[in-house]
Amino acid sequence: MSKVAIREVRTYDADLIKDNLYKCLVEIGFDAARLKGKRVAVKPNLLSASKPEQAIVTHPEFFTAAVQIIKESGGNPILIESPALHSLQKVLKVTGYDKIVERESIEVDIEHEPASITNEKGTMYRHFNIMKSVTDVDFLFNLPKFKTHGLTYITAAQKNLFGLIPGMNKTQWHLKASTRQAFSEFLVDYFEAVSALFEAPKQIIHLMDAIVGMEGNGPGSGGRPHAIGAVIAGFDAVAIDFIASSLVGFDTNLIKTIMISYKRGIGKIGFNEVQFDGKVFAGLVTNGFEPAHLPFNARIENIRWLANLVKRLAVERPVAVEGRCTLCYQCRQICSAEAIVKGEKVPQIDYNKCIRCFCCVEICPEGAMKAKGNSLSSFFRRA
Repeated sequence: MSKVAIREVRTYDADLIKDNLYKCLVEIGFDAARLKGKRVAVKPNLLSASKPEQAIVTHPEFFTAAVQIIKESGGNPILIESPALHSLQKVLKVTGYDKIVERESIEVDIEHEPASITNEKGTMYRHFNIMKSVTDVDFLFNLPKFKTHGLTYITAAQKNLFGLIPGMNKTQWHLKASTRQAFSEFLVDYFEAVSALFEAPKQIIHLMDAIVGMEGNGPGSGGRPHAIGAVIAGFDAVAIDFIASSLVGFDTNLIKTIMISYKRGIGKIGFNEVQFDGKVFAGLVTNGFEPAHLPFNARIENIRWLANLVKRLAVERPVAVEGRCTLCYQCRQICSAEAIVKGEKVPQIDYNKCIRCFCCVEICPEGAMKAKGNSLSSFFRRA
């Protein structure tokens, strides 16, 4: 049985959030006094240089509350994050994190020096490079933002640790594990490797920002903010992702990272295996939370010949929208398949190379990259 704490918080007030996070820590049985004199990595979701109200990043007030808990408990917080494309300095400035870092005198890992870790139990992948700084800390506060995701259905506690892989190295994993199934298997192998770094007395504490989540075609500018009103905490990332997904009415059978983890014995799911406050949960159930569109090829990807045919003829493709595109070419920088080249008015895409990971859609700051299809793809979308 895994214990998950869930509390109602409707506004981004750092003191209110901090008070409820303290209560969550008590509820899950974590004594904050253990942080005294310890180095504590703090890993928010800082996907891109975006404003907090867009719900793309972990809200800065949520981050403030977490680091204040660490400092008040005598710990030494260090911000650890590696955005896929933008420099960390730029992301900190645009999101407003820079002011918090300065005010709270928080150490920040800017160098992103890599280190190799191994998961000998990995099913598909066993060796990974992550930020070396996370291997040198005593505790990890994982601060995910609950969002939808076009490839993995959601991005939450488990997937947030993907951000510990330095910069553009993340895009290589999209190329190597190019299907939804393979990428989810990779994420679970990777998650298990990171978790192994925090054997007792070390520990990972997951504190989820689900005050305002993201629905629709997340996790970037294609999604939309949707109020949920919850902070969720626990030691079991799989259980937390299960509770958060259930809270917004998602079918967790569709979330491969959750199901793969559970089948491997990593984490608990199901209302009989996760202990939580049912009354608080019932009061926070969120209706009308729209998932990301799941392409038809993701549903039949195990039938390889059919998946390849559908990919060529019917799968939605990333398309640059003239008038919104500013020709910044961040899409080109993040494309691991090297399918994007410069064009006169918009980027041009080689669809024979494109692996349909939609990282370009995810990272576009203007929302100018859209997943579009033809009449055949519309038919398969309804299938």
